[in-house]
Amino acid sequence: MPHKVTTWLLVVILGCGNVSEVILAPALSSITEYFHVDQAASQALLSGFFIPMALFPLVYGTLSDRFGRRPPLLFGLAILALGGLLGAMTESFEILVLARVLQGLGNASVILIVVTIINDSYERSDAVRVLATISGIMMIVPAFSFAFGGLITDLISWKGIMIVIFLTGIISLVLSLIYLPETNLRPRQKFNLTSLTRDYQSLLTNRVYLAYMFVSTFIVGGWLTMLGFVPFEYHRMGVDSTEVGFWFMLAPIGHALGNFFTIRFVQRLSLERMILLGSMLSLMAISALMLSNLMSWNHPTSIGIPCMLFGFTSALAVNPSITSAVSAAGDLAGSASGLMRSAQMGFGVLGGAAVVSVGGYENFENGVIVLIGLALLATVASVFAKYFSSSALMT
Repeated sequence: MPHKVTTWLLVVILGCGNVSEVILAPALSSITEYFHVDQAASQALLSGFFIPMALFPLVYGTLSDRFGRRPPLLFGLAILALGGLLGAMTESFEILVLARVLQGLGNASVILIVVTIINDSYERSDAVRVLATISGIMMIVPAFSFAFGGLITDLISWKGIMIVIFLTGIISLVLSLIYLPETNLRPRQKFNLTSLTRDYQSLLTNRVYLAYMFVSTFIVGGWLTMLGFVPFEYHRMGVDSTEVGFWFMLAPIGHALGNFFTIRFVQRLSLERMILLGSMLSLMAISALMLSNLMSWNHPTSIGIPCMLFGFTSALAVNPSITSAVSAAGDLAGSASGLMRSAQMGFGVLGGAAVVSVGGYENFENGVIVLIGLALLATVASVFAKYFSSSALMT
């Protein structure tokens, strides 16, 4: 077993990734006004970020299995910082989209490598607690990212957000160079198309891995979809960018509380039951977003409270399903993390495209229907995960 990486370093690295992922959400309306583009065009800033995050974890995961965890992570942090610098300097919407592509390309390495490092260093049950602990602490970062993202936009401009992304990338890169040890002590010796195909074929035929992967995929995909169109509904209620950031804080606060609950009760409940419970409650929380229309409740709390509940309930399912999926993959931990992260980002992109196609940016309830569909799929996947896991234990 390799040396355990200090928790504070993993928190810093994950925090850097989450900053670049969520801090722009409160500024989307200001960016569309600055460049004189419509609201749906802001989806390009999200898709430009999430598409490389859907594609390149497959590459990073494979490279981390072959060459170790450090090289792809360090490369990703450098590209992330470069994307932040480019975004801060541009006066073109198209170049800003390119900057987001670079940020997504860099960030694609962050979460999957950290999850893989945890898997290298801990047994399955311990890994769940460690990831939940780190995620709970790390949720402070996106919570304040939402708030400061809106505040920076109102006080400076959206370019201040790009500078923050640049600085967090550089700081994480330097700290990783100094303090991050290599945890892949048994790198795979061969790296060719045949072995790569065989690895992913093995994962795609592993029913236990796929079931757990899809639980996390549909829930994370729903969260990423939410980031795109929900801020515009807040603005329609008369809320400015700073206040949007503070309302958005409720979701990661709820997620942090959910992680605390997971840490306390993961030993009392089986992982399969906790995942199923979290998925079912997440479906209920997302459905509560419809109450504002049904009850004519035109207040930010009609969005903020269900989002906070979704943050809490999703934590019960996401981290246990992620660690269970990686554990089920055995020696293919890096590739498994990469495939799972790709699927999560892919469904974030598909969810955003679905919201645009049904007019969710103009009609909030249409967008919520897409979120409900993703939450329902997560619940179905959690049922299969419980069944397949039980069957595997019996055999």
